[in-house]
Amino acid sequence: MDRSESDCVGCCSRLESLKDENKMENGSANQTEESSLILATSSPVTHSKSQSANSIKETSLPKTDDKNAQETNCQWNEPQVEGPPTSRDSYQNNADIVEDPVGNERKKKPKITFDQKLILFAITIASIANFMSFSILVVFFPIEAKAKGMSQTVIGLVSTIYALSSSVFSPIFGKFLPLIGARFMFLAGSFMAGGSNILFGLLGDMPTDTSFTVYCFLLRIVEGLGAAASLTSSSAILAHTFPDNVGTVVSINEMMIGIGFAVGPALGGLLYNAGGFGLPFYVLGGFDLLIVALNLFTMPQPGCKTEEMGSLKQVLTIPAIWLLLIVSTLGSVAVGVIDPTLSLHLKELHFDVVEISLIFTVFGAVYGLTSFVWGYIADKMKSTRIMLALGAFGCAIFFLFIGPSPLLNITPQKYLASIAIALGASSIALFVIPTLVDMFITAEWYGLSQGLGDTSVISGLWVSAFAIGTMLGPLLGGVLTDHLGFDNAGTVLAGVYIATMLVICFFGLWEFRCGKGRRVPPTRLHVDVESETVLLTS
Repeated sequence: MDRSESDCVGCCSRLESLKDENKMENGSANQTEESSLILATSSPVTHSKSQSANSIKETSLPKTDDKNAQETNCQWNEPQVEGPPTSRDSYQNNADIVEDPVGNERKKKPKITFDQKLILFAITIASIANFMSFSILVVFFPIEAKAKGMSQTVIGLVSTIYALSSSVFSPIFGKFLPLIGARFMFLAGSFMAGGSNILFGLLGDMPTDTSFTVYCFLLRIVEGLGAAASLTSSSAILAHTFPDNVGTVVSINEMMIGIGFAVGPALGGLLYNAGGFGLPFYVLGGFDLLIVALNLFTMPQPGCKTEEMGSLKQVLTIPAIWLLLIVSTLGSVAVGVIDPTLSLHLKELHFDVVEISLIFTVFGAVYGLTSFVWGYIADKMKSTRIMLALGAFGCAIFFLFIGPSPLLNITPQKYLASIAIALGASSIALFVIPTLVDMFITAEWYGLSQGLGDTSVISGLWVSAFAIGTMLGPLLGGVLTDHLGFDNAGTVLAGVYIATMLVICFFGLWEFRCGKGRRVPPTRLHVDVESETVLLTS
């Protein structure tokens, strides 16, 4: 036996050792001879020493994108600490880096197709229409409802029932989205939202105050159902259609939703002054239905026709998912908690009505613009846990200075409140936008498929958590302000977000040292072992 054959036999022994450590200890001679014959036939005897070494290197380390087969066996021998799933080191985007079998060349991401652009346009324009029609109630509905005999409590419940309906049905829609169809659910949800708005315009002619109240609740529940279907399906469609740019496209959609919320009340007030109670609902609800008709003929079918339903139970067994749902809820609370109280506080600081309107406009504009920036960074950096911790810290600073807190011993000033508003909008966006990206990264780490089924389940949970925060925020803000005052309420909320930041940090440490950083989840381990067996026997 010459030098080349002896080197190949040594390489074979190492491969067999990686394949099964127990077989190496028992000294299986038959398998060693069989592997030696395979390597001997693939490597001619006339090879030089350098060629033989290259052959050994290529055989022992097969060229492949997935290095989990080698890392898995190393983890059985000694602890190997790798980055948590939301760090840059542990996340490899298959679309960013594609290994060529011969030259190991890097290929660029595939360009966005026309269908992808059409889907993004259809969803964003529908989001503007849906939330314009939803937000028109803010300006004039309390006036009309009070004239019909509604109390302030009942008026608040009419607004709250929308978020409650959305939070309850979003996970259900997410579960059954592959069965119903993503495109159909999106169009049906938008149709329900627009149709409910048109019917709401007819309530001004109700014969009795009781019938007016009952139908207000019924139509708001139906509108919440439509919003749940529309938001859940749109988030799932965007994540499935743009798997490499989830944060960016979701932030674009959030920006469009913010535009709808900002423009809706202004248009609603103008139309109410021009034509009374029904005209705003007829116009904006009709515009919503017009967008539905346009999307019906132009929006492509996302995904495959035969998609399997995702497992809600499997998603909820992942610890990080619960943390991210809580963070999503708290992010929504940060937005809603200032709705019933901020305008009164600004009035005490001698802001006039125009300035207060401008402050809310600045808040929405900064939130929308920075949402896009944070979404883009989340897609590129994948360091979503760091972004969430910084966002929680920024929210705490916002609530400390918006009062300002008595702990700071600062005199309230108009410029200080204005700066705090801009900082708060950016911090809330930083706290909210990375959550959905983090949920998809975490689910993929645990072995869940990236098909439309699991994507829709995650999207439904995310929409539900955000809706819960939308419901709890105004209630919490009102209660804290009534009992503690605006400045002390901000101090309490700042403490909540500081505690949230610490929880995110300590959870990340646990995840790195005791969770995903130390061992591969069973689902991934099973897949990696199968991949390793195929590589070693091929």
